[in-house]
Amino acid sequence: MPNRTRFLGKTLAAAGTAVALALATAVPAAADTPSTVEQDVAQLFQDVVDLYNGLPANALRGVDRLIDSPIPKIGPRARAAEDPIPGCTPGSLLTYADHLASQLDPVESGALSTLSALGQLYVQGVASDKTPQVFGTDGQYTARATQAIDKLRGFWDIESWNIQLIAWKGTDLGSQAKMAQTFSLGLAPAKVQAAAALATKVLYEVPVLQGGRNPLLTLNAFASPADSLGGKRVSLGDGLLDTVNALGFDEVSVESVIGHEYGHQVDFAHENYPRNESSEMGPDAYGGYFVAHAKGYAWNSRTQQEVGYLDAAIGDCYHSHGTPGQRKAAGTWGEKQATSQSNPNRIVPSAKMIEKFQKQYPKLMPPAAEQPAAASVAAARG
Repeated sequence: MPNRTRFLGKTLAAAGTAVALALATAVPAAADTPSTVEQDVAQLFQDVVDLYNGLPANALRGVDRLIDSPIPKIGPRARAAEDPIPGCTPGSLLTYADHLASQLDPVESGALSTLSALGQLYVQGVASDKTPQVFGTDGQYTARATQAIDKLRGFWDIESWNIQLIAWKGTDLGSQAKMAQTFSLGLAPAKVQAAAALATKVLYEVPVLQGGRNPLLTLNAFASPADSLGGKRVSLGDGLLDTVNALGFDEVSVESVIGHEYGHQVDFAHENYPRNESSEMGPDAYGGYFVAHAKGYAWNSRTQQEVGYLDAAIGDCYHSHGTPGQRKAAGTWGEKQATSQSNPNRIVPSAKMIEKFQKQYPKLMPPAAEQPAAASVAAARG
């Protein structure tokens, strides 16, 4: 995989410049200087830019979030880099997230994008499962998440004892101690305490952030390989779980998302880092295999179909993670691998599953002209 740290630093820097300009234009004409809040957000942007630029070279190697962020110019991928696929309709999850983001003014968008990026670094490089992890804004998904990771560790034939499952919580941004630990990952020591205090200040002085409970702060999930910052882990955002629940996927949400992210660990274990849509569609397939398998969750055909709809809901139209139709097709293929086995209890070795999917992958990539019909599945479900 290419080193994305420098790219992310440049992306954040570009975002900081854009927001600084937006903040300037947002100030009333009669005002001579920006408000304190606007100044705080602009300074925090710069602190986070400096933090990312100071990270070790391999800090973000292999880390790729479940969806492209609805907040512009944040994350390892920039959607503006390519035009959308003609005729493609984004999945319902992305449509919903984009709607939330569209309601933000420049100051709010700047604060959200900065703090979301900061929160991701906390979850990836500081947080640890040695402390109790609470999944869901009110802990409502903790038992399901714990059961899912335990099942996955016993299902796939990869080293699993050191794969941490971490809760990504926006409220962690309210702890100056946690933010100081995060800034210490790459910011100059003399600036750490002030930056940490500013992060918590911005969290509470921008009302739309809801003290860390705005779903956009944590509307994602990601997996990290052994040689990246923080080592092997699967991170699950409260905002993602809340949003998926709002869209009607609560029955399968936790298990499907963790199964997908653990699928990245399957790829990492075999040094499989595709540079195309199969990097996300492969884990969809492995996750589908797991939830349908007799030794996984053994979900019935109706529940498997619900997983397929969720896969479609996550699809995008930017040649990055796969369209809704492609994501659904990958997950459905994985489910069929489990339900069509002559021996329902046999688990295909992970290396063999990767090989099987890579052979199938070209067949799951229909021409652009065929995609709208497939993509409409997600739109109808949402």
